[in-house]
Amino acid sequence: MKLTIISEEHPTGLSVDWPSVPGTGDFVSFHFRGGTSSLLVERVEWECDADGNFVKANIELAYPA
Repeated sequence: MKLTIISEEHPTGLSVDWPSVPGTGDFVSFHFRGGTSSLLVERVEWECDADGNFVKANIELAYPA
């Protein structure tokens, strides 16, 4: 499933291919050599074609308060 992640690290968006779309309020964790970064899903914007078929989703992530 095509998703675009928008965050402080990727303000113009990072395209990813995930099996499902996280919901608002969910956490998304990124694992890297220095540790794990868990970001909060603040907004999900669904994009569909004229027939209502899924095209992609834009997901805005933020560090939890």
